[in-house]
Amino acid sequence: MEHVRVLVVDDYQPWRRFVSSELRKRPELQVTCEVWDGLDAVHKAQELRPDLILLDIGLPTLNGIEAARQIRKLDSKTKIIFLTQETSPDIMQEALSLGVDGYVVKARAATELLTAVEAVLHGREFVSSGVARHELKFLDTQEEPHRSAESARSRVPESGEGTFRVDMDFPMPVDLPEEEQIQLILCGSYVADCNDAQAKMYGLDSAKDLIGRRLAEMVAPDDSKNIELTREFIRAGYRVLHKKSYEVDAFGNPKVFLNSMTGVVIDGKLTTTWGTQSDITEQECTMREEGETFNH
Repeated sequence: MEHVRVLVVDDYQPWRRFVSSELRKRPELQVTCEVWDGLDAVHKAQELRPDLILLDIGLPTLNGIEAARQIRKLDSKTKIIFLTQETSPDIMQEALSLGVDGYVVKARAATELLTAVEAVLHGREFVSSGVARHELKFLDTQEEPHRSAESARSRVPESGEGTFRVDMDFPMPVDLPEEEQIQLILCGSYVADCNDAQAKMYGLDSAKDLIGRRLAEMVAPDDSKNIELTREFIRAGYRVLHKKSYEVDAFGNPKVFLNSMTGVVIDGKLTTTWGTQSDITEQECTMREEGETFNH
């Protein structure tokens, strides 16, 4: 494949560095520019005419959806993949209605980004498993290449998924002993960003009530199940998909969550982790009760 010129747009500089490092794993992908502002993205798209744009949605000055809309008017040939933490059905529907080529959730980027890029460059659409809990038939472009955006939007599943970003107090060297890493991740990190759905899972009213809280306030660092989840996260290259955590909400009530997470490693240090989370407490309680009934 010939060289592919890529424009990376995100207002979080460590994430831009992470994305660029992931793209460098494919020698044909060349990051020609990184910008943090939606309006700058439009200007650079017009100036550089990149082959591919990786675009966040929550951007200053001009949000990613409006930036994509303007870029589409300037050049319909440029491929656009939304790379975002947004899993809201409404936002996803609006994004897909623009006729963009891909939608990847940041929590799945470590496993899905390069796959998405390859699919899009070969003329196929890609939607992250982070926003599609089951296979979306409308994405099979080989069978139905002309399916309209409106039809695609009608098939978007509902989602009450929480999204979050957990930052380390200090970047953690990934060559530290595993046990030390586990304790630093569980005890040396805090919630830096999240959506309202995430906060409500902990009995809070909105994201602002959860942002700033220590991870250890919710995820017991001495719980063997959480220790093993963190160990798996480390051994898998700082990523997990659909793994359970055992936590407490703001009132001390036990909760069980299903998590997918991607850690951002820059210069050999873990700096932050993007994640999505679903509350499966009721399902776990039902399964436990049914199991006890069966055993009796």
